[in-house]
Parts: sequence; structure tokens; C-alpha cells
Amino acid sequence: MHKHHRALGLATTPSITNTGIDIAKQRPVQPVTLVRPHAASRAARFFAEKFPGRSMYAVKANPSPALLQILWDSGITHFDVASIAEVRLVAETLPEATLCFMHPVKASEAIRSAYFDYGVKTFSLDSVEELEKIVDATDHAEDLTLCVRLRVSSEHSKLSLASKFGAAPGETKELLFRARQAADALGICFHVGSQAMTPEAYANAMERVRAAIVDAAVTVDVIDVGGGFPSSYPGMEPPPLERYFETIHRAFESLPVSYSSELWCEPGRALCAEYSSIVVRVEKTPRR
Repeated sequence: MHKHHRALGLATTPSITNTGIDIAKQRPVQPVTLVRPHAASRAARFFAEKFPGRSMYAVKANPSPALLQILWDSGITHFDVASIAEVRLVAETLPEATLCFMHPVKASEAIRSAYFDYGVKTFSLDSVEELEKIVDATDHAEDLTLCVRLRVSSEHSKLSLASKFGAAPGETKELLFRARQAADALGICFHVGSQAMTPEAYANAMERVRAAIVDAAVTVDVIDVGGGFPSSYPGMEPPPLERYFETIHRAFESLPVSYSSELWCEPGRALCAEYSSIVVRVEKTPRR
């Protein structure tokens, strides 16, 4: 075990299951975190090689600098940051990484710092107010990639985000038109919710994207399908990720966008779920 990991109560192990059982038998007083660098590396390579577009890690899922470095070394070069703190963290850990500020609600000073101090040029938004904020905070920059976030259904996901973020159908036409005027590259993004248990969630969301593009009649340069890619848990076994990728690619190919348009995704849980786990001693279990 690496000395640094041992000092933090971490165990670097190739097998969470076997080692976890061995440690559990010892009934440690303090929680023990088991770290599997190779699992994160394997997941990153899978997305980098198999997803039919660009994969960027959603840092909020696990902002560990050690994990960020593993993902970078395994082919993930773009990172979805949700706050100026995450911008600083990734910039300091991976100076050559490309950062995309994909939280649709941001403070003006965070936008300004991200753009002028850290070179962030990609921002998401879901309202005219946020668009105006981005334009003003960047001093009307002409090199922005602006991704309009659409509100889509989360019925197939374990955690819904539909009520929090995303422009409603009646709001998207004007928003896309105005964002197109302000952007160097225009994107459309969405999030089907966390732990989406069927590829159908992405197919349905892509139909919403199609309708928005047709209604606004704008040229779109980026389609970002967000996160929500599931991991396996006891009693929760989703379909293989290849099926999600196939569904997304098929839907993307049928959209009214140019051949040069890019396809992005923002995996979080899918890249870090197997990276670490915690063994804790349970003092008492509830009576049944």
C-alpha cells in the first residue's frame, strides 16, 4: 500500500469485494476507504474508446485530484465543472485539460473568472437571463460555445432533475435564436436524470432536441446528452452501456444537424462508481 494512502486510512486494492470482506472481518474501528485506480482507468478507457463522440467527466461526482489524474491518463481530456471551485481544482490538477462550465445557473463573477482567469469558453444556460449574464461577464466574447439546456423527462431515472434545470418547450425557440447570435458555436444539452435504467431515456430526450431544432430553425454545432449513465448496484442491474451508446448514436445521426456537429456526453457516476468504497463497522442493526 502506498504510504500516503495508508496515512489517510485508504487501501489500494485490485479487488474491492475480496479485500473488503477481509477488512470487514477485522472489524476496523475507523472507516476504511478502498481505492481501485485500475477500475477508474478501465471505465475512462471504455468511454474514451466506445462512446461515439467526446466524453467529459462530471467532476461533482468525485472531485478527488488523484481520480482526475487517473482519468486524464486514461484518455479523458474534457471536464464538466459545476462551480468556480471545481474550475480551480481541475485547472490546478490538470493544467492542459479543457473545462466546460455546465451548470446552467452561475454567478457573474464565477463566469468572469472562469473565462478570463482559466480560459473556460464553454458554458451552459437555460434562460435568457443566464445568457445575458454570460455575455456581459465575458465582455461580449466572440469565442464562446453556448449550450442551451432543455428540460426533458426523468421518468426512467432513479433521481429526477427535470424540476430543477432546463428550458421548457415554450421557452426554447427564442433562447436558441438569441444564443445562436451570441455564440461562436451553439450547443443543445440535456440531462435525463441520475442512474437512467434504460436507453429509451436518451431516445426520448433526443426527440425533444429534434423538435427544438426544427422549431427554432438554427444551426447547431454540439449535441450534449449529459450524464445519467448507470452503474451496477445490488438489485439494480441496468442494460450494457453499449446499448446506450448505440441508441444515442442512432438518434444523433437522425438529427437535422450538419455533418461537422459534435456529440458530447458527461459521465460522472459511470466513471467513478467503482473507484472507491468504504468499509464501516456497524454497531447495531435495526430490529425487523
